[in-house]
Amino acid sequence: MTTASKRPFILLAALLIAASPALAQSGAQAEMQRHAQAVNNYEGWRRNQASGAYVDQAEAAAAAQIAANFRAAEKEKIRKDAVRDWWGVVVVSTDDGAWNVELNGHDQADATLAAMKKCKGVCSPVLSFANSCLAPAYSTQGGLYWSPGETRELASAAATQACSAAGGTGCQSPPKEAICSGWKYAYRAVDRFLHRADLTARGDVAPAKLIEFPGAKEYIAKPPARRGTSTAKKAINADAPTDPMRPYAAVFAEQRAEGMTRMAQPWTAIAAGSGPKAYAIHWGLNQQDASDTALSKCGGGDCKVLVAVPHGECAVAIRVNLPNDRVASFGGRGATLDAAEEAALTDCIGSGAKACPIVFNECMK
Repeated sequence: MTTASKRPFILLAALLIAASPALAQSGAQAEMQRHAQAVNNYEGWRRNQASGAYVDQAEAAAAAQIAANFRAAEKEKIRKDAVRDWWGVVVVSTDDGAWNVELNGHDQADATLAAMKKCKGVCSPVLSFANSCLAPAYSTQGGLYWSPGETRELASAAATQACSAAGGTGCQSPPKEAICSGWKYAYRAVDRFLHRADLTARGDVAPAKLIEFPGAKEYIAKPPARRGTSTAKKAINADAPTDPMRPYAAVFAEQRAEGMTRMAQPWTAIAAGSGPKAYAIHWGLNQQDASDTALSKCGGGDCKVLVAVPHGECAVAIRVNLPNDRVASFGGRGATLDAAEEAALTDCIGSGAKACPIVFNECMK
């Protein structure tokens, strides 16, 4: 090979020798870059893991706080519910004897309005109760008796006993008709158990209450045929047109009070006999009911009804002592107290009595 022909090979070798260090350096740099990227990737993974753990911990803490707030709110609600009265109201229809009930009311008046609205025909409240159970008992004669109790079973037993004590026969209290109104009956047993000791220790538990509507207890204890006929305090014209311009609040208030206008008009009767203690007054759900019950309470064989007046009128009774421990009685009725007194005094003076002492004078309004 000539010198001229060898020259290209010499140049190629020189180039390869010169490029070798550069290629080696480039490979080392690439390796270092790969290593650095791997380190960065690892650090990024660690940061992501830590970030994920932080997020999990933050979510767990938030959930725990929400649960704590919920428990605190629930405890506060139970405390408020335990200390307030949960009102129940029983009303009876004087038309057919059916009874209606409203339970767990925040307000006694509102519960009465709701119960009266449910009742059909002419109706009357029987009783209001709170924070206890209540049960009815029926006698074979047709009498109805209500009694309270801490449990449905105790209320039923008390109602049956009251029925028997009043002279009822075959007294029975259907278990399914017992009712309860109160926080410890509305909440789950576990909630009551968890908070009862604390609430009781602090005195934050409302006691049982029972308010009987005047005259209703005696009324429902009678057989339906002996209860008399009641009339509503105010007649309702169901066909009367409704004024479309009246405010909704006024219409709503009237609808809520509609049941109260159908409340039985009460009567007051005074019965008296010739004995010193033969005297009784009764407030009933109609004239017959008031008069019959007053006579039954009078306590004398010769008792008679002196006067009976509906709600809105006035009554007066005079009792005059006679020889031999006897008493003469006179009664008067009128739209005003003066008119009622004049009627009673006229009868008394006409009998020849020298003095006419008034023992009762009141307007039933």
